[in-house]
Amino acid sequence: MKYNALLAVLAISILSIACSEERTTKSGIKVKVIEKGEGTALVDSTILRLNMKYLNGNGNEQWSSEKAGAPVPLQYIKEVWSTSGTMYEALEILNVGDSATFEVTTKDLFENTFKTAIPDSLDTAGNMTFYAKVVSMMTTEEFQAFQKEEYEKAQAKRKEEMAAAQAKKLEESAEIIKKDGETIDAFLAENNITAQTTESGLRYVITQEGEGDNAIAGKQVSVHYNGTLLDGTKFDSSYDRGQPFGFVLGQGRVIMGWDEGIALLNKGAKATLYIPSTLAYGERATGSIPANSILKFDVELVDIQ
Repeated sequence: MKYNALLAVLAISILSIACSEERTTKSGIKVKVIEKGEGTALVDSTILRLNMKYLNGNGNEQWSSEKAGAPVPLQYIKEVWSTSGTMYEALEILNVGDSATFEVTTKDLFENTFKTAIPDSLDTAGNMTFYAKVVSMMTTEEFQAFQKEEYEKAQAKRKEEMAAAQAKKLEESAEIIKKDGETIDAFLAENNITAQTTESGLRYVITQEGEGDNAIAGKQVSVHYNGTLLDGTKFDSSYDRGQPFGFVLGQGRVIMGWDEGIALLNKGAKATLYIPSTLAYGERATGSIPANSILKFDVELVDIQ
C-alpha cells in the first residue's frame, strides 16, 4: 500500500516536471510555462484572447479577467509590444494554449505598460506576479465574427432569463391573487356580503344604480370615494376634501382596480370595490398603505365627460 502511494507521488512529480518549462525573454524575464498548449507561436497583427490575473508582492490579487467576466482581448502588434514593457515581452514568447506565470517589476508595469503612476498602495520597488493563458488567436475578421456570435448568445441568454423571470413573476402573482381572493371572500362571507367577481379577481357590489351608459376608456370621469384597508382603516377620502377626483379612464393614471372598477359603473352609480393587492399597489408601500394591501373603496361616479 505504501509502495503504491510512493509510486503515485513520483508519477505526479514527474508529470509536473514534464508539463513545466522555463523560457527566458530577451531582457532576462523568467517565464514558467505551467501547461503547454497545442497551438502555434503568436502571429503579428492577430487578436489574442487571454485569461490573466496579477498579484502584488503580498500575494493580493489586483486584477483578474475571470472576475471581469471574460478573457481579455489584446491585439498582438509585434513592433508595439517590443517597446511596451516586460509584461508584453513575457506574453510574446507564449504559444496559443500555453499557461504561464512570470514576474515583472511594479515600476515597469505601471510606467512602461500601463502608462500611469504607481498606486500608493503598491511597493514601487516590488514585483507583480502574473498568471496568463493564451486562450485563442484570431484574425480581425474572425474576432469580429466571434464578437457577433457572443453578443447574439448573450442576447438569447438575456431573453431566456427575462422570460423565466417573467414566468416566475406571473406564477407569484397568481398565488397572491388566489390568496387575496380567499381573504376577500372570507371577509365577504363573514359580513354577509354578496359580491360579483371579475376575471382579474376584482370583487364589487353595486349599491346604487346610475343612468345611461357605463364609463369607457378615454373618458374624463369624476369620482367621489372613501378608501380603507380591509380592516376598516381609512387612508384617503375625496368626501373629506369636498371635491371629487377626476382622471381619464383606462390610461393607467390610477391603480388597475380603479380603471377596471369604474368602467363597471354609469353616471350616478355607487359601488364598493374590493381590490386585490396585485390590482392596487402590490409590493410597494404608498403613504399609509402598507405593501401587499387589499383595498376597499366605496365609490360614486359623479360625472362622465
